[in-house]
Amino acid sequence: MIVAVGILSVGPGTISEAIRGLTYVRPPASTEPAVPLEGDAELQKRLDTATLGLSRGSVSASIVDLRNGATAGLDAQAVYPAASLFKLPILAEVLAQEEEGTLNPDQLLEVRSDDWTDGSGVLQARIGDSLSVRELQQLMIQDSDNIAALVLLDAIGVDRVNSSARRLGLTATHIVDHRAGEDGDHTTSASDMALLLRTIATGQLVNAQVSETALQLLELKQTNAWLTGDLPFWVKLAHKWGELPDARNDVGIVFAPRGSAVVAVLTRDADPDEAARVIARSARAAYDFVGAS
Repeated sequence: MIVAVGILSVGPGTISEAIRGLTYVRPPASTEPAVPLEGDAELQKRLDTATLGLSRGSVSASIVDLRNGATAGLDAQAVYPAASLFKLPILAEVLAQEEEGTLNPDQLLEVRSDDWTDGSGVLQARIGDSLSVRELQQLMIQDSDNIAALVLLDAIGVDRVNSSARRLGLTATHIVDHRAGEDGDHTTSASDMALLLRTIATGQLVNAQVSETALQLLELKQTNAWLTGDLPFWVKLAHKWGELPDARNDVGIVFAPRGSAVVAVLTRDADPDEAARVIARSARAAYDFVGAS
């Protein structure tokens, strides 16, 4: 009886839906070809409603239903500050080089003094230590470690990351080579991030095994906010978030018993709390659409 009351009190839906969610296991990266994309009026209506409510600033968003290719977007190709989303194309290139044999996941890389930077992460006090590529890629994604990202970027090369991004079709994604004196912020777009996540979810990031490795890394950090803010507790999420003083971004793959969807939401110059609500509502819009269709 106590258990039943607990299930009834958590999130929307029936008891049977909650029970199904409790036993739900995320599917592996697909080995089937990705279905063609097509705009969907109902999904667009849900996204338009979800992204209302910013008193200032702007939002860019993209949703893709992975079952049937239904899509919706809001200014999805606009170029936005990437914040920590720049770590996703780095991850993609690291995994690709590991697969082709030019980078060994057990190779040790030294954290040098010129790798030091502030912000998120745990490596600020570990200058001079050596960590494996595998450890660094996990820290870069799970803890959004900035130093881990810089160490990996040195190893694989900024040009390689940008070339790979273009090859994947990420037209707005650019990693700035600050060490070479290049100015500006790393950039991306909601449509680029949705494309990259769809590439991973459909097993097309090199191959299904590499894509599955990426998914496992992206699902290590399950947060209680932003994309997950309005989702039932049983929903599985593989995602990456990023934040700057003028940007709050979260992009991910929502895995649920009735289906899966890619959600990418980027905000600029918005009130942080309002941005968080827009991101959460957008993920909920995708979840509800998948569950209703």
